[in-house]
Amino acid sequence: MRLFCLPHAGSGAAAFYRWKRLLPAGVSVCPVMLPGREIRIAEGALLRVSEIVDALHEAVKGSLDRPFAIFGHSMGALLAFEWAQRIAGDGLRGPACLFVSGRNAPHLPFRHRGLHKLADAEFVAELNVRYGGVPEGFLEDADMREFFLPILRADLEVVETYEYQVMEKLGVPVQAFAGVDDRSVSEDGLARWSEITNGPFSVRRFPGDHFYHLGVGQAELLRVIAETLG
Repeated sequence: MRLFCLPHAGSGAAAFYRWKRLLPAGVSVCPVMLPGREIRIAEGALLRVSEIVDALHEAVKGSLDRPFAIFGHSMGALLAFEWAQRIAGDGLRGPACLFVSGRNAPHLPFRHRGLHKLADAEFVAELNVRYGGVPEGFLEDADMREFFLPILRADLEVVETYEYQVMEKLGVPVQAFAGVDDRSVSEDGLARWSEITNGPFSVRRFPGDHFYHLGVGQAELLRVIAETLG
């Protein structure tokens, strides 16, 4: 069972490397490395969901010959949903489960637009208010600022320019997750992921904030994923 993992804004494949050791041997963790970060830092970042999904699908569709699942967190949840739609549109076998995490359902209005256009200090402050997790002293560290801010801005542009298109419902199981203390995800927003599928649906919150999947909620999350895929 391949588990394709799509990262949150500003992050990359490295966020999921630890999962390779923590999930059972029967689950092959496949972190997706997007352009413009990590060893693909020299490539230009893609700024629209459709561009990312097109590139992702072309690169990975040859690996969908075995059972697979998709996990996406925050921005990654949006990409995961759109990729699942693309897979269905091509008539390919869909994921055994679509795990969407840390984001309200894609057809609900997004609460902020234009964040990626703010000046550095305001941009970082707003990110910290909405999602948390910005390291102390981030703006004072010139190297860190120069490296990470363009990635964050590009990813926020991806999220903020997204326009949901009415599509046929998926026919796959969907599980929607969030941290108990995640201020960016509402109860209604999480529950309404049920409206994008005709398959089985469930909701679950785990200990932690927006980044629960990398912190205190990680062990319980991986247990649920392992049980589901098992």
